[in-house]
Amino acid sequence: MRVAVGVRVARCGRTSTPIVGVRAVATMGRLQFGRLSSAWAGEAADFTPLLSERLDQLGAALGVDLASVGRSEVSTAGGRRIDIVAQDTEGSEFVIENQYGRADHDHLTRGLAYAVASHAKGLVVVAEEHRDEFKAVARYLNDLREADPDRGIAVWLVEARAVRVDESPWAPMFVVVVEPNDFVATVEQARTLDRRRLGDLDEFWALFTDAELEGAAREVVERWAATGHRWHLGPSQIALEAPGPSIRGVRTVVAIYADGRVQVPFSAYAGANSGIEIPELTTSAFRQEADALFEFNASERQARTSPGWLTPGKVTALLGFCSRVAAAYAHGIEQGIES
Repeated sequence: MRVAVGVRVARCGRTSTPIVGVRAVATMGRLQFGRLSSAWAGEAADFTPLLSERLDQLGAALGVDLASVGRSEVSTAGGRRIDIVAQDTEGSEFVIENQYGRADHDHLTRGLAYAVASHAKGLVVVAEEHRDEFKAVARYLNDLREADPDRGIAVWLVEARAVRVDESPWAPMFVVVVEPNDFVATVEQARTLDRRRLGDLDEFWALFTDAELEGAAREVVERWAATGHRWHLGPSQIALEAPGPSIRGVRTVVAIYADGRVQVPFSAYAGANSGIEIPELTTSAFRQEADALFEFNASERQARTSPGWLTPGKVTALLGFCSRVAAAYAHGIEQGIES
């Protein structure tokens, strides 16, 4: 069971001005639990909008790196509304339904219908309590997904409470009560892989199984380096970098994977990591051109192309895109853009 809470649930300290000769008295805050309605009066008016802006807290409970901000009150084809549609760092969609009190059939079926229609990666239902029969349904759906990962929908049931220390602001505490069967192992494997970074370029080239894709990637990296730009290795990818407004003084342009995928970090262009937005890279025109080049659907925040995208015929187009991003970064430095 994973738990995520938006506030520290314990606090200890000492008096700030101890009296000479007298031992400072330790203090301890009192943890309070409350119903969601006690903390946020309106479910649709208060809780949903706030949750949509703090999805990283919910993601911590799920074990999913959700983008911190999602879309709320999303209309469906049938005239209904989905509470929140979020994305993980790879651009996969997660449908989130939340409600006060005990979860009902309406939220579960509405969320599931939208998740199936939109080919979402997962459905998350947040409520203060989940019925046993709903838990059984969620486990059944997760069993189906395990048998057919390409067609199944991963389902999380999450119970939420409001917590605070003394008179501090209320914060949500999320407890996952049902999750996909294979998800915990998958998350731990991914975290283990992420801790291991490639040692050198030879290790990266060794990951390729297609000579054509490797040749295209080599050409991109070599031509990028020849212009004086940098790159760095991750656990399974190489990131092209360029000088830009940030604490380190460099920012990621794109990342290339050994299966020929290219990741375009639109959320980073918008300041998700550095807190510094690059205006030239967040316009509708720029996004439309990028979508046309990489064959995206205009909604991803951390978008990856399909495997095998980086063929020799796309090398020049990719480098042109990278040069445009690098120029925008350089312009940001010239203009003194700050967070």
